[in-house]
Amino acid sequence: MKVTGMQVFWMIFIMDLGMTLIMTLTPSLQAAKQDVWISILVAGCIILLATVLVTNASLLHPDQNLIQLSQTVLGKWIGKVVIVIYLVQWYTILPIVLRQFIDVIHTMILPATPKAAVMIIMLLLIVYATYSGGIVSIARCSEVLGPIIILMVILALVASLNNADWKYLLPVFVDSGMMGVINGALPPASYLGHSVEYLMLASFLYQPRKGAPYAYWGVIAATFLVLIAMLMATVTMGTNLAPKMWYPFFEMSRKISLFGFIENFDPLTIVIWVASVFIKLAIYLFITSYGTAQFLKIKNWRTMIFFIAPVVMAFAYFPRNVSEATANYLLNYWVPYALPINMIGLPLLLLIVGKIRMGNT
Repeated sequence: MKVTGMQVFWMIFIMDLGMTLIMTLTPSLQAAKQDVWISILVAGCIILLATVLVTNASLLHPDQNLIQLSQTVLGKWIGKVVIVIYLVQWYTILPIVLRQFIDVIHTMILPATPKAAVMIIMLLLIVYATYSGGIVSIARCSEVLGPIIILMVILALVASLNNADWKYLLPVFVDSGMMGVINGALPPASYLGHSVEYLMLASFLYQPRKGAPYAYWGVIAATFLVLIAMLMATVTMGTNLAPKMWYPFFEMSRKISLFGFIENFDPLTIVIWVASVFIKLAIYLFITSYGTAQFLKIKNWRTMIFFIAPVVMAFAYFPRNVSEATANYLLNYWVPYALPINMIGLPLLLLIVGKIRMGNT
């Protein structure tokens, strides 16, 4: 299985963009208020730094993925501990993202449809994509869906311009302060941090040593669109109303009215949401199945798909409501643990130890 640099760009871009647009605007606005755009810039810088660590760590042994690299650099036992930490991340994010997808679809467009029906359809799609061609088929889907997602985001943003009140961005850096900006940066930084999965994707590149720029540009492009989207949601909905909404980006698209007869652009945001979640779930199902099979020394990694998919569906029912599926997971695990440990700390550890060992030999 081999992928191109552009395919890696699209996969990282889509993983970073869709969920960040929908899921992190509210907590960022609550913390940073009208300075949310500064928070996004800070978040982008944090994750760009993390991506530099990740890509440089992958260059220690370009032909190895995270499962192999951890044990090569850190030794058998410590390497396995690191692998388990990442497996916890992968096994928890799959059901949470699936549940968040179901909650958005159920809340916004299909309130009368059983959640299980939508969940099964999405699971079947990602299982088929992952089983049929592995990372290659997912990468090709990303190439097709990526430009469509960008087009939908740009259309929604441009169509919202006539509802913008730029006074909502004032005053700058007065109401929030430094801590407000930093607290507002953490949720989007954690959601933009999926570039850490480059550690699992790099070894599939045709030229693993030349993949880093594609990862960087994936993060930069996603951060830029999230920045513009958050600016538009702020100046459209206002800093008093937007922080009280679950999905301000959706609500912004619902306010669009052009020429008196073009209204309700929310189908555009649904396209963005469904396409982004499909790619993200498919990538995580692949790396979880492939990584688990390597960790347990199972020759046929595809067999793991049929064990993991039912587990994901079962655990997706654990959160009792939208708050548990979104806010609790974000604030209790993803920001305090996944961001500093999985996205920054462990790649830094791999890089430092790997460089020391290479220097000694």
